[in-house]
Amino acid sequence: MRIGIVGRPQSGKTTLMQLLTQFKGVSPQKGALSTVGVMEVPDERVLWLSRLFNPRKTIYARMDVQDIQPYKGQEFLNAVRNLDALIAAIPAFKDGGEAASFLDDIETEFFVADLASVEGRLERIRSNKAKPVSMAEVPFLEKCKEALDGGLPLSKVNFEPHEEDFVTNFAFYTRRPIVVAVNVSEGSLLEKTYPGEDAVEAKASLMGYPVVVFSGEVEPEIAALPEEDRKAFLREYGLTEPGVARIAKACYEHLGLISFFTVGEDEVRAWTITRGTVAREAAGKIHTDMKKGFIRAEVVAFESLRELGTVKACRDSGLFRLEGKDYVVKDGDILNIRFNV
Repeated sequence: MRIGIVGRPQSGKTTLMQLLTQFKGVSPQKGALSTVGVMEVPDERVLWLSRLFNPRKTIYARMDVQDIQPYKGQEFLNAVRNLDALIAAIPAFKDGGEAASFLDDIETEFFVADLASVEGRLERIRSNKAKPVSMAEVPFLEKCKEALDGGLPLSKVNFEPHEEDFVTNFAFYTRRPIVVAVNVSEGSLLEKTYPGEDAVEAKASLMGYPVVVFSGEVEPEIAALPEEDRKAFLREYGLTEPGVARIAKACYEHLGLISFFTVGEDEVRAWTITRGTVAREAAGKIHTDMKKGFIRAEVVAFESLRELGTVKACRDSGLFRLEGKDYVVKDGDILNIRFNV
């Protein structure tokens, strides 16, 4: 999964990029339009499992993150075209109207681009009516045009199953998930309100964007603290975890992603799958041989293991179960795949 951080100059997006990636794998992209790094998705379940199994390696779920340099125009659209989601960094330090205005800018760019794509395709199809396969797209395209003309992003349009096939042929911008990261002052973080909050919340709610508040002033201090001091520091601000952790989790959830775990003395690892993935497909995330030779998945819920404390206690209580290839993996499942190739 690839996530881009976008924002105007001085929005705090570069600081956010550094904090999210902890400088892991950070390198310039070709053309210098973006910088790419690797973000580990914070998950206290991984930490708990690592303490229990004391493995040689502990691997969190990961996503690629890009700091996108242009923030408007065709260069901006080109830079975000192939991303799975965006984090919109918004500064909220001054007047109330400034905070939400960048969301208006993004909305305008995306709506204009999608409408141009739809209208261009319609024009090409109607100028050559000899292709019945192409003509089948027309009702779908007209549906898209009606939504966009009415100010409705395509992410909020209910497409029929046969229309989803057409959707995959387009890189629609208004279908792209966006997480709003509001950069506030230390004072606003303490007061739990910021300039322009009502406007940001209203716009985000209308478009279906989750909002996470963080402070570019405070986050570097949090990141520099030892783990034992971090919780006390966060409590002073009425928080249980840093803003960057909340932003990372919001991206994960907004993309419809969940984690399952594999555990052992060699490695404790979180694996990323889309919600609704079945066991055989999840096994393929670990290794293609596991998918090809899938027999059964031995499954126990993380919460069951945490409650009882040991694998043996879970087995003795009958909480381990065998599931077939069509079992829908749940967030927090711990899997051991039985396979034969």
